[in-house]
Amino acid sequence: MYKKRDNQTRNFGFALLQGTFMRINLALVDSGTVLSAFIHRLTASNLLVGLTGSMMTAGWMWPQLLVSNLLEHRQRKMPFYAIGMSIRVFAWLAIFFCTIGIGSQQPILLAACFLGFYFLSSSAMGVSTLPYMDIISKSIAPNRRARFFSLRQLLGGFFGIWVGLLVRAMLGNEDEFTGFFGWITQAFKAITLYLITSICQIETELGFPSNYAFLFICSVCTAFLSFISFLWIREPIHPVNASRQPLWEHLKQGPHFLRTDKNYRRFIFFRIGTHFSAMASPFYVPYALDYLGMSESTIGFFIVCSALSGVVSNAIWGYIGEKYGVRWLLIITAGLMSFPPIIAFFSEMLPSAFFVPAFLLIFTIGGVLANGVMVGFMSYMLNIAPPRSRPSYIGFMNTLLLPTSFAPVLGGLLVSLIGHRMLFIICFGICLVAFGIGTGLQEIMHDDEFIEESS
Repeated sequence: MYKKRDNQTRNFGFALLQGTFMRINLALVDSGTVLSAFIHRLTASNLLVGLTGSMMTAGWMWPQLLVSNLLEHRQRKMPFYAIGMSIRVFAWLAIFFCTIGIGSQQPILLAACFLGFYFLSSSAMGVSTLPYMDIISKSIAPNRRARFFSLRQLLGGFFGIWVGLLVRAMLGNEDEFTGFFGWITQAFKAITLYLITSICQIETELGFPSNYAFLFICSVCTAFLSFISFLWIREPIHPVNASRQPLWEHLKQGPHFLRTDKNYRRFIFFRIGTHFSAMASPFYVPYALDYLGMSESTIGFFIVCSALSGVVSNAIWGYIGEKYGVRWLLIITAGLMSFPPIIAFFSEMLPSAFFVPAFLLIFTIGGVLANGVMVGFMSYMLNIAPPRSRPSYIGFMNTLLLPTSFAPVLGGLLVSLIGHRMLFIICFGICLVAFGIGTGLQEIMHDDEFIEESS
Protein backbone atom coordinates (compact mmCIF):
# COMPACT_ATOMS: atom_id res chain seq x y z
CA MET A 1 0.00 0.00 0.00
CA TYR A 2 2.75 2.44 1.00
CA LYS A 3 4.82 1.46 -2.04
CA LYS A 4 1.90 2.27 -4.32
CA ARG A 5 1.48 5.66 -2.70
CA ASP A 6 5.23 6.34 -3.04
CA ASN A 7 5.06 5.40 -6.71
CA GLN A 8 2.11 7.72 -7.27
CA THR A 9 3.99 10.61 -5.63
CA ARG A 10 7.15 9.82 -7.61
CA ASN A 11 5.24 9.52 -10.88
CA PHE A 12 3.34 12.74 -10.25
CA GLY A 13 6.64 14.58 -9.69
CA PHE A 14 8.42 13.26 -12.76
CA ALA A 15 5.34 13.74 -14.94
CA LEU A 16 5.19 17.34 -13.72
CA LEU A 17 8.88 17.83 -14.54
CA GLN A 18 8.34 16.36 -18.01
CA GLY A 19 5.37 18.61 -18.62
CA THR A 20 7.27 21.71 -17.50
CA PHE A 21 10.12 21.07 -19.92
CA MET A 22 7.65 20.29 -22.70
CA ARG A 23 5.79 23.58 -22.14
CA ILE A 24 9.10 25.46 -22.39
CA ASN A 25 9.88 23.52 -25.57
CA LEU A 26 6.55 24.43 -27.14
CA ALA A 27 6.94 28.11 -26.17
CA LEU A 28 10.34 28.29 -27.87
CA VAL A 29 8.90 27.03 -31.16
CA ASP A 30 5.30 28.22 -30.86
CA SER A 31 3.57 27.90 -34.23
CA GLY A 32 1.38 30.95 -33.65
CA THR A 33 4.23 33.36 -32.91
CA VAL A 34 7.83 32.25 -33.48
CA LEU A 35 7.31 29.83 -36.37
CA SER A 36 4.69 31.93 -38.19
CA ALA A 37 7.07 34.93 -38.03
CA PHE A 38 9.96 32.73 -39.23
CA ILE A 39 8.08 31.40 -42.27
CA HIS A 40 6.52 34.80 -42.99
CA ARG A 41 9.92 36.47 -43.09
CA LEU A 42 11.45 33.60 -45.06
CA THR A 43 8.77 33.29 -47.76
CA ALA A 44 6.15 36.07 -47.30
CA SER A 45 3.54 33.40 -48.16
CA ASN A 46 0.21 33.35 -46.31
CA LEU A 47 -0.38 29.80 -47.52
CA LEU A 48 2.90 28.56 -46.00
CA VAL A 49 2.19 30.45 -42.77
CA GLY A 50 -1.16 28.64 -42.59
CA LEU A 51 0.49 25.32 -43.47
CA THR A 52 2.97 25.81 -40.63
CA GLY A 53 0.08 26.40 -38.25
CA SER A 54 -1.57 23.19 -39.49
CA MET A 55 1.43 20.88 -39.41
CA MET A 56 1.72 20.62 -35.66
CA THR A 57 -1.87 19.46 -35.27
CA ALA A 58 -1.96 17.33 -38.45
CA GLY A 59 1.28 15.53 -37.63
CA TRP A 60 0.12 14.99 -34.06
CA MET A 61 -3.20 13.47 -35.15
CA TRP A 62 -2.61 11.22 -38.12
CA PRO A 63 -0.60 8.32 -36.53
CA GLN A 64 -2.77 7.88 -33.48
CA LEU A 65 -5.31 5.36 -34.77
CA LEU A 66 -2.54 3.06 -36.02
CA VAL A 67 -0.50 3.50 -32.86
CA SER A 68 -3.55 2.69 -30.71
CA ASN A 69 -3.80 -0.68 -32.47
CA LEU A 70 -0.17 -1.41 -31.57
CA LEU A 71 -0.60 -0.25 -27.97
CA GLU A 72 -3.91 -1.48 -26.65
CA HIS A 73 -2.92 -5.07 -25.88
CA ARG A 74 0.48 -4.14 -24.37
CA GLN A 75 0.85 -3.67 -20.63
CA ARG A 76 3.89 -1.40 -21.02
CA LYS A 77 3.54 1.67 -23.23
CA MET A 78 6.81 3.43 -22.36
CA PRO A 79 8.88 2.01 -25.28
CA PHE A 80 6.51 3.66 -27.78
CA TYR A 81 6.85 6.97 -25.96
CA ALA A 82 10.64 6.65 -26.17
CA ILE A 83 10.54 6.00 -29.92
CA GLY A 84 8.36 9.02 -30.60
CA MET A 85 10.38 11.43 -28.47
CA SER A 86 13.70 10.23 -29.91
CA ILE A 87 12.48 11.05 -33.42
CA ARG A 88 11.19 14.44 -32.26
CA VAL A 89 14.55 15.42 -30.78
CA PHE A 90 16.34 14.31 -33.98
CA ALA A 91 13.94 16.28 -36.19
CA TRP A 92 14.51 19.56 -34.34
CA LEU A 93 18.25 18.99 -34.36
CA ALA A 94 18.02 18.60 -38.16
CA ILE A 95 15.99 21.85 -38.38
CA PHE A 96 18.73 23.64 -36.44
CA PHE A 97 21.51 22.45 -38.75
CA CYS A 98 19.45 23.21 -41.87
CA THR A 99 18.77 26.75 -40.63
CA ILE A 100 22.47 27.37 -39.91
CA GLY A 101 23.78 25.57 -43.00
CA ILE A 102 21.35 26.79 -45.68
CA GLY A 103 20.63 30.26 -44.31
CA SER A 104 18.54 32.90 -46.03
CA GLN A 105 20.37 32.64 -49.36
CA GLN A 106 18.08 29.78 -50.45
CA PRO A 107 14.78 30.56 -48.72
CA ILE A 108 12.67 28.03 -50.64
CA LEU A 109 15.08 25.18 -49.89
CA LEU A 110 15.23 26.17 -46.21
CA ALA A 111 11.43 26.43 -46.03
CA ALA A 112 11.05 22.98 -47.64
CA CYS A 113 13.56 21.40 -45.22
CA PHE A 114 11.95 23.12 -42.26
CA LEU A 115 8.41 22.04 -43.17
CA GLY A 116 9.53 18.46 -43.84
CA PHE A 117 11.34 18.03 -40.53
CA TYR A 118 8.65 19.97 -38.67
CA PHE A 119 6.04 17.52 -39.95
CA LEU A 120 8.29 14.62 -38.89
CA SER A 121 8.63 16.15 -35.43
CA SER A 122 4.87 16.64 -35.13
CA SER A 123 4.19 13.07 -36.30
CA ALA A 124 6.66 11.75 -33.73
CA MET A 125 4.79 13.68 -31.08
CA GLY A 126 1.62 11.95 -32.28
CA VAL A 127 3.34 8.59 -31.77
CA SER A 128 4.36 9.49 -28.21
CA THR A 129 1.03 11.10 -27.22
CA LEU A 130 -1.05 7.93 -26.76
CA PRO A 131 1.50 6.12 -24.57
CA TYR A 132 1.95 9.37 -22.64
CA MET A 133 -1.80 9.73 -22.06
CA ASP A 134 -2.17 6.08 -21.05
CA ILE A 135 0.73 6.23 -18.59
CA ILE A 136 -0.58 9.49 -17.10
CA SER A 137 -4.08 8.01 -16.74
CA LYS A 138 -2.65 4.98 -14.91
CA SER A 139 -0.35 7.05 -12.72
CA ILE A 140 -2.63 9.91 -11.65
CA ALA A 141 -6.08 9.42 -10.12
CA PRO A 142 -9.02 10.97 -12.02
CA ASN A 143 -9.78 13.48 -9.26
CA ARG A 144 -6.17 14.77 -9.41
CA ARG A 145 -5.85 15.12 -13.19
CA ALA A 146 -7.19 18.65 -13.46
CA ARG A 147 -4.76 19.68 -10.71
CA PHE A 148 -1.88 17.90 -12.45
CA PHE A 149 -2.46 19.52 -15.83
CA SER A 150 -3.01 22.88 -14.12
CA LEU A 151 0.32 22.64 -12.26
CA ARG A 152 2.00 21.47 -15.46
CA GLN A 153 0.79 24.58 -17.25
CA LEU A 154 1.60 26.78 -14.26
CA LEU A 155 5.27 25.82 -14.05
CA GLY A 156 5.69 25.76 -17.82
CA GLY A 157 4.04 29.16 -18.06
CA PHE A 158 6.35 30.62 -15.42
CA PHE A 159 9.40 29.64 -17.45
CA GLY A 160 7.54 30.71 -20.60
CA ILE A 161 7.82 34.30 -19.34
CA TRP A 162 11.61 34.01 -19.58
CA VAL A 163 11.26 32.35 -22.97
CA GLY A 164 9.40 35.47 -24.13
CA LEU A 165 12.24 37.69 -22.94
CA LEU A 166 14.71 35.39 -24.70
CA VAL A 167 12.72 35.61 -27.93
CA ARG A 168 12.65 39.39 -27.70
CA ALA A 169 16.40 39.50 -27.14
CA MET A 170 17.11 37.15 -30.08
CA LEU A 171 14.72 38.71 -32.61
CA GLY A 172 15.20 42.38 -31.72
CA ASN A 173 17.87 44.80 -32.93
CA GLU A 174 20.40 46.26 -30.52
CA ASP A 175 19.20 49.80 -31.24
CA GLU A 176 15.76 48.85 -29.86
CA PHE A 177 17.24 48.32 -26.41
CA THR A 178 18.61 51.03 -24.18
CA GLY A 179 20.34 51.18 -20.83
CA PHE A 180 21.23 48.15 -18.79
CA PHE A 181 18.90 45.74 -20.63
CA GLY A 182 20.41 46.77 -23.97
CA TRP A 183 23.90 46.01 -22.68
CA ILE A 184 22.77 42.63 -21.34
CA THR A 185 21.09 41.81 -24.66
CA GLN A 186 24.22 42.58 -26.67
CA ALA A 187 26.38 40.53 -24.32
CA PHE A 188 23.89 37.65 -24.48
CA LYS A 189 23.92 37.72 -28.29
CA ALA A 190 27.74 37.75 -28.36
CA ILE A 191 27.89 34.66 -26.11
CA THR A 192 25.25 32.93 -28.23
CA LEU A 193 27.13 33.68 -31.44
CA TYR A 194 30.34 32.29 -29.93
CA LEU A 195 28.59 29.07 -28.89
CA ILE A 196 27.01 28.52 -32.31
CA THR A 197 30.24 29.15 -34.23
CA SER A 198 32.30 27.02 -31.82
CA ILE A 199 29.99 24.02 -31.63
CA CYS A 200 28.87 23.97 -35.27
CA GLN A 201 32.16 25.18 -36.77
CA ILE A 202 30.16 27.59 -38.97
CA GLU A 203 31.01 31.26 -39.41
CA THR A 204 27.79 33.22 -39.04
CA GLU A 205 26.26 36.39 -37.66
CA LEU A 206 23.38 36.37 -35.23
CA GLY A 207 21.00 37.94 -37.71
CA PHE A 208 18.24 36.19 -39.59
CA PRO A 209 17.95 33.16 -39.63
CA SER A 210 20.68 32.38 -37.07
CA ASN A 211 18.66 34.07 -34.33
CA TYR A 212 15.83 31.60 -34.99
CA ALA A 213 18.36 28.76 -35.13
CA PHE A 214 19.34 29.55 -31.55
CA LEU A 215 15.70 29.19 -30.47
CA PHE A 216 15.55 25.87 -32.34
CA ILE A 217 18.60 24.43 -30.54
CA CYS A 218 17.11 25.55 -27.21
CA SER A 219 13.98 23.60 -28.14
CA VAL A 220 16.16 20.51 -28.78
CA CYS A 221 17.63 20.76 -25.28
CA THR A 222 14.26 21.16 -23.55
CA ALA A 223 12.68 18.33 -25.57
CA PHE A 224 15.54 16.05 -24.55
CA LEU A 225 15.17 16.99 -20.86
CA SER A 226 11.41 16.38 -21.11
CA PHE A 227 12.07 12.96 -22.66
CA ILE A 228 14.56 11.90 -19.98
CA SER A 229 12.30 13.09 -17.16
CA PHE A 230 9.39 10.93 -18.29
CA LEU A 231 11.58 7.82 -18.56
CA TRP A 232 11.99 7.94 -14.74
CA ILE A 233 8.28 7.21 -14.25
CA ARG A 234 7.49 3.72 -12.97
CA GLU A 235 4.72 2.68 -15.30
CA PRO A 236 1.83 0.95 -13.45
CA ILE A 237 0.66 -2.37 -14.88
CA HIS A 238 -3.10 -2.55 -15.50
CA PRO A 239 -5.29 -5.22 -17.15
CA VAL A 240 -5.31 -4.99 -20.96
CA ASN A 241 -6.98 -6.85 -23.82
CA ALA A 242 -5.50 -10.31 -24.22
CA SER A 243 -4.28 -9.96 -27.81
CA ARG A 244 -3.92 -7.46 -30.60
CA GLN A 245 -7.03 -7.08 -32.75
CA PRO A 246 -6.77 -7.33 -36.53
CA LEU A 247 -6.47 -3.83 -37.95
CA TRP A 248 -9.86 -3.96 -39.66
CA GLU A 249 -11.60 -5.00 -36.43
CA HIS A 250 -9.73 -2.27 -34.62
CA LEU A 251 -10.86 0.35 -37.13
CA LYS A 252 -14.51 -0.71 -36.66
CA GLN A 253 -14.37 0.29 -32.98
CA GLY A 254 -14.44 3.96 -33.92
CA PRO A 255 -17.86 3.90 -35.60
CA HIS A 256 -19.11 1.79 -32.68
CA PHE A 257 -18.03 4.50 -30.22
CA LEU A 258 -19.80 7.13 -32.33
CA ARG A 259 -23.05 5.15 -32.50
CA THR A 260 -23.23 4.23 -28.83
CA ASP A 261 -21.77 7.27 -27.04
CA LYS A 262 -23.72 10.49 -27.53
CA ASN A 263 -21.32 12.51 -25.39
CA TYR A 264 -18.35 11.23 -27.42
CA ARG A 265 -20.04 12.53 -30.61
CA ARG A 266 -20.78 15.91 -29.06
CA PHE A 267 -17.20 16.26 -27.80
CA ILE A 268 -15.92 15.58 -31.32
CA PHE A 269 -18.22 18.26 -32.76
CA PHE A 270 -17.07 20.61 -30.02
CA ARG A 271 -13.43 20.03 -30.94
CA ILE A 272 -14.20 20.58 -34.63
CA GLY A 273 -15.66 23.96 -33.73
CA THR A 274 -12.70 24.97 -31.59
CA HIS A 275 -10.21 23.96 -34.31
CA PHE A 276 -11.92 26.08 -36.95
CA SER A 277 -12.45 28.98 -34.56
CA ALA A 278 -8.66 29.10 -34.08
CA MET A 279 -7.75 29.12 -37.78
CA ALA A 280 -6.87 32.83 -37.57
CA SER A 281 -4.26 32.27 -34.83
CA PRO A 282 -1.19 32.01 -37.11
CA PHE A 283 -2.15 35.29 -38.81
CA TYR A 284 -2.25 37.61 -35.81
CA VAL A 285 1.53 38.12 -35.90
CA PRO A 286 1.82 38.67 -39.70
CA TYR A 287 -1.13 41.10 -39.50
CA ALA A 288 0.57 42.99 -36.66
CA LEU A 289 3.88 43.14 -38.55
CA ASP A 290 2.56 44.04 -42.01
CA TYR A 291 -0.58 46.11 -41.39
CA LEU A 292 0.00 47.66 -37.99
CA GLY A 293 3.75 48.25 -38.36
CA MET A 294 4.94 46.46 -35.22
CA SER A 295 8.56 45.34 -34.93
CA GLU A 296 9.60 41.68 -34.94
CA SER A 297 10.94 41.93 -31.39
CA THR A 298 7.41 42.64 -30.15
CA ILE A 299 6.79 38.90 -30.58
CA GLY A 300 8.77 38.41 -27.38
CA PHE A 301 6.32 40.60 -25.48
CA PHE A 302 3.43 38.60 -26.95
CA ILE A 303 4.98 35.40 -25.56
CA VAL A 304 5.62 37.03 -22.17
CA CYS A 305 1.99 38.17 -21.89
CA SER A 306 0.73 34.77 -22.99
CA ALA A 307 2.93 32.95 -20.47
CA LEU A 308 2.21 35.37 -17.61
CA SER A 309 -1.56 35.19 -18.09
CA GLY A 310 -1.28 31.42 -18.28
CA VAL A 311 0.54 31.31 -14.96
CA VAL A 312 -2.06 33.51 -13.27
CA SER A 313 -5.01 31.63 -14.76
CA ASN A 314 -3.83 28.13 -13.84
CA ALA A 315 -4.90 28.39 -10.23
CA ILE A 316 -8.38 29.32 -11.47
CA TRP A 317 -8.55 26.45 -13.99
CA GLY A 318 -7.46 23.90 -11.37
CA TYR A 319 -10.05 25.21 -8.90
CA ILE A 320 -12.87 25.18 -11.48
CA GLY A 321 -11.96 21.66 -12.61
CA GLU A 322 -12.01 20.22 -9.10
CA LYS A 323 -14.94 22.28 -7.75
CA TYR A 324 -17.37 22.33 -10.69
CA GLY A 325 -16.07 19.63 -13.06
CA VAL A 326 -13.95 19.55 -16.20
CA ARG A 327 -17.01 20.19 -18.39
CA TRP A 328 -17.10 23.80 -17.18
CA LEU A 329 -13.50 24.32 -18.25
CA LEU A 330 -14.51 23.52 -21.82
CA ILE A 331 -17.57 25.80 -21.73
CA ILE A 332 -15.63 28.77 -20.33
CA THR A 333 -12.71 28.40 -22.76
CA ALA A 334 -15.12 28.19 -25.69
CA GLY A 335 -16.65 31.49 -24.59
CA LEU A 336 -13.26 33.17 -24.21
CA MET A 337 -12.23 32.07 -27.71
CA SER A 338 -14.51 34.70 -29.23
CA PHE A 339 -12.48 37.62 -27.84
CA PRO A 340 -9.14 37.45 -29.76
CA PRO A 341 -10.63 37.55 -33.30
CA ILE A 342 -13.03 40.39 -32.47
CA ILE A 343 -10.25 42.43 -30.83
CA ALA A 344 -8.03 41.86 -33.89
CA PHE A 345 -10.89 42.95 -36.17
CA PHE A 346 -11.33 46.30 -34.40
CA SER A 347 -7.61 46.93 -33.72
CA GLU A 348 -7.01 48.73 -37.02
CA MET A 349 -9.68 51.29 -36.10
CA LEU A 350 -7.82 52.26 -32.93
CA PRO A 351 -5.25 55.07 -32.68
CA SER A 352 -1.76 53.75 -33.48
CA ALA A 353 -0.72 54.11 -29.83
CA PHE A 354 -3.22 51.35 -28.96
CA PHE A 355 -2.06 48.80 -31.58
CA VAL A 356 0.47 47.10 -29.29
CA PRO A 357 -1.81 47.10 -26.20
CA ALA A 358 -4.63 45.57 -28.26
CA PHE A 359 -2.43 42.72 -29.45
CA LEU A 360 -0.94 42.25 -26.01
CA LEU A 361 -4.54 41.75 -24.85
CA ILE A 362 -5.10 39.20 -27.64
CA PHE A 363 -2.10 37.14 -26.54
CA THR A 364 -2.95 37.60 -22.86
CA ILE A 365 -6.35 36.03 -23.51
CA GLY A 366 -4.60 33.46 -25.70
CA GLY A 367 -2.41 32.43 -22.76
CA VAL A 368 -5.46 32.00 -20.55
CA LEU A 369 -7.10 29.96 -23.32
CA ALA A 370 -4.08 27.78 -24.06
CA ASN A 371 -3.89 26.68 -20.45
CA GLY A 372 -7.64 26.24 -20.06
CA VAL A 373 -7.88 24.19 -23.26
CA MET A 374 -4.93 22.00 -22.28
CA VAL A 375 -6.28 21.30 -18.80
CA GLY A 376 -9.86 20.85 -20.02
CA PHE A 377 -9.26 18.78 -23.15
CA MET A 378 -6.68 16.46 -21.61
CA SER A 379 -8.67 15.83 -18.43
CA TYR A 380 -12.00 15.40 -20.24
CA MET A 381 -10.58 12.95 -22.80
CA LEU A 382 -9.06 10.78 -20.09
CA ASN A 383 -12.20 10.92 -17.95
CA ILE A 384 -14.70 9.88 -20.64
CA ALA A 385 -12.55 7.11 -22.20
CA PRO A 386 -13.27 3.52 -21.00
CA PRO A 387 -10.00 2.33 -19.36
CA ARG A 388 -9.36 -0.78 -21.45
CA SER A 389 -10.23 0.95 -24.71
CA ARG A 390 -8.56 4.27 -23.88
CA PRO A 391 -5.89 4.24 -26.66
CA SER A 392 -8.49 3.40 -29.33
CA TYR A 393 -11.02 5.84 -27.91
CA ILE A 394 -8.57 8.74 -27.98
CA GLY A 395 -6.74 7.62 -31.13
CA PHE A 396 -9.91 7.35 -33.20
CA MET A 397 -11.11 10.76 -32.05
CA ASN A 398 -7.84 12.47 -32.93
CA THR A 399 -7.54 10.69 -36.28
CA LEU A 400 -11.13 11.61 -37.16
CA LEU A 401 -10.24 15.24 -36.43
CA LEU A 402 -7.25 15.17 -38.79
CA PRO A 403 -8.95 17.26 -41.54
CA THR A 404 -9.63 20.04 -39.03
CA SER A 405 -5.90 20.41 -38.47
CA PHE A 406 -5.72 22.07 -41.88
CA ALA A 407 -8.01 24.87 -40.73
CA PRO A 408 -5.04 27.34 -40.71
CA VAL A 409 -4.37 26.45 -44.38
CA LEU A 410 -7.98 27.37 -45.11
CA GLY A 411 -7.31 30.52 -43.11
CA GLY A 412 -4.34 31.32 -45.38
CA LEU A 413 -6.51 30.93 -48.47
CA LEU A 414 -9.24 33.11 -46.96
CA VAL A 415 -6.70 35.80 -46.05
CA SER A 416 -5.62 35.95 -49.71
CA LEU A 417 -9.23 36.09 -50.92
CA ILE A 418 -11.08 38.24 -48.38
CA GLY A 419 -8.37 39.69 -46.14
CA HIS A 420 -7.42 39.33 -42.48
CA ARG A 421 -10.33 41.21 -40.96
CA MET A 422 -13.04 39.13 -42.64
CA LEU A 423 -11.23 35.98 -41.47
CA PHE A 424 -11.37 37.33 -37.91
CA ILE A 425 -15.15 37.84 -38.20
CA ILE A 426 -15.69 34.30 -39.52
CA CYS A 427 -13.70 32.87 -36.59
CA PHE A 428 -15.78 34.91 -34.16
CA GLY A 429 -18.98 33.35 -35.55
CA ILE A 430 -17.56 29.81 -35.29
CA CYS A 431 -16.62 30.49 -31.65
CA LEU A 432 -20.25 31.18 -30.81
CA VAL A 433 -21.30 27.87 -32.40
CA ALA A 434 -18.61 25.94 -30.45
CA PHE A 435 -19.80 27.56 -27.22
CA GLY A 436 -23.36 26.35 -27.88
CA ILE A 437 -22.15 22.79 -28.49
CA GLY A 438 -20.01 22.86 -25.34
CA THR A 439 -22.97 23.65 -23.10
CA GLY A 440 -24.43 20.25 -24.00
CA LEU A 441 -21.44 18.20 -22.79
CA GLN A 442 -21.91 15.98 -19.73
CA GLU A 443 -19.57 15.35 -16.80
CA ILE A 444 -18.43 11.71 -17.04
CA MET A 445 -15.62 9.95 -15.16
CA HIS A 446 -14.41 6.36 -15.61
CA ASP A 447 -12.28 5.56 -12.56
CA ASP A 448 -13.04 1.95 -11.54
CA GLU A 449 -9.74 0.54 -12.78
CA PHE A 450 -7.62 3.07 -10.92
CA ILE A 451 -9.53 2.50 -7.68
CA GLU A 452 -8.99 -1.25 -7.95
CA GLU A 453 -5.25 -0.85 -8.08
CA SER A 454 -5.02 1.77 -5.37
CA SER A 455 -7.23 0.06 -2.79
